[in-house]
Amino acid sequence: MSEEKIETNNTSSVLLKDYTVKPLFEKKSIDVIIAAALVLLSIFGVSALFWGNLSLGYTLFFIATVIIISAFLIKKGEKPRPTFIICGAMSVICSLSFSMTSNIAVKVISFFATAISAIIWFASASGKKYEGGDYGLIVYFFTAVYRAASDLPRIFKSLFTRNQNESKTVSRILIGIACAIPAVLVVVPILASADEAFSSLISNVFDDYITLIQKIVLGLGVSVLLIATVFSLKYNDEPYKSKDLSVKANSVSLSAFLCVLCFVYLVYLFSQLAYFFSAFSSILPEGYKFTYAQYARRGFFELCVISVINLLFIFVAVLISEKKENKLSLAVKLPAAFIVVFTFAIIFTALSKMIMYIGVYGCTVLRICTSAFMIWLIILFICLLIRIFVRQFDFLKYGLIFALVILAVLGIGNVNAQIARYNYNAYETGKIKMDVSYMSKLGDEGIPYLYKLTKAKDEEIVKLAKNELSEKYYVYYYSDKGDIKGQKFSSLKKTDGEFSKYTPAKREAYKILEKYIKEQKGKVIN
Repeated sequence: MSEEKIETNNTSSVLLKDYTVKPLFEKKSIDVIIAAALVLLSIFGVSALFWGNLSLGYTLFFIATVIIISAFLIKKGEKPRPTFIICGAMSVICSLSFSMTSNIAVKVISFFATAISAIIWFASASGKKYEGGDYGLIVYFFTAVYRAASDLPRIFKSLFTRNQNESKTVSRILIGIACAIPAVLVVVPILASADEAFSSLISNVFDDYITLIQKIVLGLGVSVLLIATVFSLKYNDEPYKSKDLSVKANSVSLSAFLCVLCFVYLVYLFSQLAYFFSAFSSILPEGYKFTYAQYARRGFFELCVISVINLLFIFVAVLISEKKENKLSLAVKLPAAFIVVFTFAIIFTALSKMIMYIGVYGCTVLRICTSAFMIWLIILFICLLIRIFVRQFDFLKYGLIFALVILAVLGIGNVNAQIARYNYNAYETGKIKMDVSYMSKLGDEGIPYLYKLTKAKDEEIVKLAKNELSEKYYVYYYSDKGDIKGQKFSSLKKTDGEFSKYTPAKREAYKILEKYIKEQKGKVIN
């Protein structure tokens, strides 16, 4: 009986031992410093993201984070692939968009694109080997994320496991901080009474302490994810594995499927040949009952859908097709290549329709962004065409890099500013009618052109532009006394005066508003 009891106890101890969380690494001082830095950066990043309008503050956070993490992860002797270096560099360049434009669509897409590309770069910098292939990049990214979640308990076990000397040091630091609190309570009020600037700073901090607590709590939550990702990449040396898909399709069946699509597209081309490419000459088909707007919209979005469907069909076909000697069958290559060429034709047709539409009605954010998306699709199909004939070509990796390039062009080039400039110049030359309301919706970038419209020849346009500018003062300024109406302009404060919310367009907008109100002698807010 006693032997059975001893055996049971031993089994229990083994089971308990198996479930004990073991440290992932032996902690060093640099690990503690990096973890602390990531906590502070996360709090700053959350503040810049949710309270800073995703502007300059977030750009500074992202660049600082990439530099610090890269320096921590890069191993001596390791040489990341050039394409991954480009990926990391483009993520930093793309992050400049946050401080250059107020276009929320570009900012949101750039936010996700830069985060994904940064994680891929970090994985490469840490020495994780990349296995290319049709979906290797997807495996590479999700493996990094999955391991970060799996290693989380072991990472924090490593960071919070202290030896005796470290425990004493931490205790002494906490005692010192506790003793400093009464001194701070005495010193701070005295300094506040001695200096107005310091008094205002302290007042702002403590008056908005709830927001401060929210920033800290959210920042701590984000820091857990960031620390887990970084330390998992640093210390989990288990190699990444990219298994082939278990699902395989017979090449003859796939060829038949693609050939049916090719036949449908050929019939469509012949049936539509009379007017399918009419947009290239900027004229509507003869007897066409729809307007320019209906013609362009209808054709554009339908062709966009077909392009995306074709992209998915071909990529999946390449992914699951049976391969002989690691090569696609010619019976799959030829119809796939035809569908790519057909898609090029409909993409260029869709773009020509949009160019025609813009020429008649002017630019909008939606029109430019969807056109940029179509340009990206063209690049994707070029990469896909290469992939059909070159097995080693990494379609997804180059697709991500070019997406970052396009986002950087839209952001750093400030798409809203370009739209405002184009619409104003097109109006001045008589090509389009001016939509003053939409110019106002362009935000910071639209204000300089609203100001120019106050000097237009059309009195109705002048009146609308002045009304829109007057409304802007209620967005860009506030008063401690409440409503700004009837108050002196010198007593007003900027709504977005913080450094973290800075953009060149915002600075220019404030300059124009100040200039305009001086010309009006206060009439705008009276």
